[in-house]
Amino acid sequence: MSLFTGIEKTIERGFRHWTERVFGPAESDHLLLVHRAILQEVETKIQTVARGRRVFPYPRIAVTLVAPDAGKRALFQTAFGEGGRLENDVREALESAHCDIPRGFAVEVRTAEPSPEGAGGAGDSPAIPRVFEIAYETEPLAAARAQPPAPARLVVVRGKAEQADYPLARPRTNIGRMAELVDAGQRVIRRNDIVFEEGADEANATVSRGHAHIRMEAGEYRICDDESEYGTRVFRDGRSIDVPRGNRRGEKLRPEDEIYLGRACLRFERG
Repeated sequence: MSLFTGIEKTIERGFRHWTERVFGPAESDHLLLVHRAILQEVETKIQTVARGRRVFPYPRIAVTLVAPDAGKRALFQTAFGEGGRLENDVREALESAHCDIPRGFAVEVRTAEPSPEGAGGAGDSPAIPRVFEIAYETEPLAAARAQPPAPARLVVVRGKAEQADYPLARPRTNIGRMAELVDAGQRVIRRNDIVFEEGADEANATVSRGHAHIRMEAGEYRICDDESEYGTRVFRDGRSIDVPRGNRRGEKLRPEDEIYLGRACLRFERG
């Protein structure tokens, strides 16, 4: 039984929604088959070690999508490579299978023309003949290691805050409805970096005083709910993802994610 069975359905719904909107239903059907086959191939590389622990031993995957014409190759690059879409989906599938992922894990999307012998490989099937190959590499490219991560910021979409947007330059960025929270002895116990103004509007009223925080680790950003009253959700590709209250793991953010803090909203941007 596939480790990805449950999460694949959620990932596929988001991928289908996006590709139908951008490319149309006919192209979306084919892209979804390729997308599914790639995830299934990646699953075969998961290893089970001591005490049933699952690990994915490869820090870098290179996925080459093969098509004879330039238009199709450009479509593949946009559908799978743009915004790190395939990397995000592979990572989400591995994490949901409770699989340990190497630090600096990356998925590179490439395109190529078919070789004279045919560019077959892991993706061969009657529905998607010879359409992709995957290379599993044990070391990330030196250039990839040296390249600094793209800067990130939050843009206020709904609600009233002190600024229209906020750079995410710190390891931890606190979000709430007051600049400082104090205990019974008037000692400061928390300072918020992004502050929604007290009493400014109805959306602000649904932001808790210490609502959530964003954690930056190894160039990635995660939104974590700090046991807020009205909860935290991420809206992505037409679906809503609840961020568990008080869970340090939180939810990894992707470019253009909309973060709902109660009814207030921030958009995550990168690059």
